[in-house]
Amino acid sequence: MPAEPLPSSNQLEPTLADRFRVGASAAEAAGAAEAAGAIATSELAAAPPWQTLFESALDAMLIVNDKGVCVEVNRAGCALLELPRQALVGRRIADFLLPGTAFAGLWQTLIAVGQLRNELLLRLDSGVAKTVEFAATAHVYPNHHLFSLRDIAERRRTETERDNLSRHLEQWIISNSEKLQRTEAALRSQQRRTDSILNSLECVVWSVHPETLETIYANATVETLYGYSAEAFLTDANLWFSCIHPEDRPLLMADIEALMEDAKIDREYRIFRADGVQRWVRGQARLVRDDAGKPIRIDGTTTDISDRKQVEQALKDHQITQQIILDAIPDLMMRVDRAGRILNLISGGDITLYGPIAPDQRQTIYHSFPRHLANQRMRFVQLALDTGTHQRYEHAIEINNELRYEESRVVPINADEVLVIVRDITERRQAEAAQADLNQKLKLVNAELNRLATVDGLTEIANRRSFDQALDLEWQRARRQQTFLSLILCDIDYFKPYNDNYGHLAGDDCLRQVAQVLNTVVQRPGDLAARYGGEEFVLLLPNTTTDGAVEIIEKIQAAIAQCQRPHAYSQVAEVITLSFGVVCHRPSLKEHSPRELVHQTDLALYQAKAQGRNGYVVGDRLS
Repeated sequence: MPAEPLPSSNQLEPTLADRFRVGASAAEAAGAAEAAGAIATSELAAAPPWQTLFESALDAMLIVNDKGVCVEVNRAGCALLELPRQALVGRRIADFLLPGTAFAGLWQTLIAVGQLRNELLLRLDSGVAKTVEFAATAHVYPNHHLFSLRDIAERRRTETERDNLSRHLEQWIISNSEKLQRTEAALRSQQRRTDSILNSLECVVWSVHPETLETIYANATVETLYGYSAEAFLTDANLWFSCIHPEDRPLLMADIEALMEDAKIDREYRIFRADGVQRWVRGQARLVRDDAGKPIRIDGTTTDISDRKQVEQALKDHQITQQIILDAIPDLMMRVDRAGRILNLISGGDITLYGPIAPDQRQTIYHSFPRHLANQRMRFVQLALDTGTHQRYEHAIEINNELRYEESRVVPINADEVLVIVRDITERRQAEAAQADLNQKLKLVNAELNRLATVDGLTEIANRRSFDQALDLEWQRARRQQTFLSLILCDIDYFKPYNDNYGHLAGDDCLRQVAQVLNTVVQRPGDLAARYGGEEFVLLLPNTTTDGAVEIIEKIQAAIAQCQRPHAYSQVAEVITLSFGVVCHRPSLKEHSPRELVHQTDLALYQAKAQGRNGYVVGDRLS
């Protein structure tokens, strides 16, 4: 149905005249007639309820006639178009559109459909361009149409900033992922070097679970000794004990029980290889605990001593002294009396400090041996003879311009003689030094990874992940011990205007300063200050009542006030201030999650902001 045309100015004049009081002056009547075109709005708009809604609307609202001419506009419309009402009434909407805008098509669609929503770029008389979102409704009153306009430039800027932040965050995540991958690659490289060192050892190096005795690790030497691959031990938890001689299994089980009392295993026993051959081995092990004292694994070594056992068995038919001498082979052994004279010497290794000893030419340990080392050896000889116990010590010595390390064992044979066994441990010392270096590097890498995972990169205090872990831990502890747990959420007042006006660098400095204040005030072991997100921070206070938490808040407020960091864009103060929400709760045994505690604390913070900021609200305890 075609739209009903607007009444003409001549048709509107009687209506306007009727609205003026009887007996009005000719000038007043002439003024009313002159304003007829401007006040020709629908009676719906003229009615007091509609006029109130029309004028108080936050969006710009215009009523236009069928020719697209504005006949009424509210205050928001005047502000948007930057013109007074007198200048807008009588203007066409098309006057504010850029050349080439297909407004005729939009107008036809509006008249045909009855409603229309779209975006337009307006060009004001001042030359300023504004992007607006408009909604139009046709025939709100016969031949009159309502246009609602909203400036979306700020929203567009916000969306652009959000997209930029998203891109920056994505780039940051990619960068840190690459760093993590490089760190993991370095750790794998270190692990390969460690495995290479362990696999080069002649002894079997292994780790098992302290309770199930399942194999955690075994080096490649295990296949040489046992005839089974390392993978076979990793997949079969019973393989270790199935290889042990049945008569020796009770001894090994007793040793494992002793390990739980922090004893150390040093046991010689028999095994059966995969091919059925029996071998003698020496097993040494110790229990490893974590920082909390919980057993996490048993580490040990197993050395093939079958050759030594065969020698011992052969020497059992000879004298007891020969048996003791050969018991500690392989390197250098000498029989020494109380005066330090060398009675007998066997040099079966690389240590050749002493030549053959002729029966008529007795040598002492001072011959061809540095005096300070000879004095040291004599002290241990005397100690072994006086106490009747074995003595062991290590020392360094320079041989052929090369620094070597030796281990010496002094074994009493009788009241006046000892057996001194000297072993070259240079390679072992080098391997230990290399392993210690690798362990230190791995420890540093692990510490750095843990720091990166739990510390906020900007403020250098705990991050959200660290807080979540600490909250779960302290919640469970408070639940077990039935103690109070307080949680404080705080927010920098009007931080966005601060960041927008002072700049992001100043905003970052502000966040760091607030974080430092929080970290300084919260000093008890177990208390935690963390960045919760954006300008929000959180304080976790175990074993703290509401009064104690409020006292912490007041200390923070005093410390922040002393900082006197200017904030000219705050609506509550001329310096930086904080708003706080705090809840104290003692969790019952039935409460398994601290989620509600966080929710109530967040509500308390919201109330503190609603009450004017720069203060705190103590939230309700959880029911």
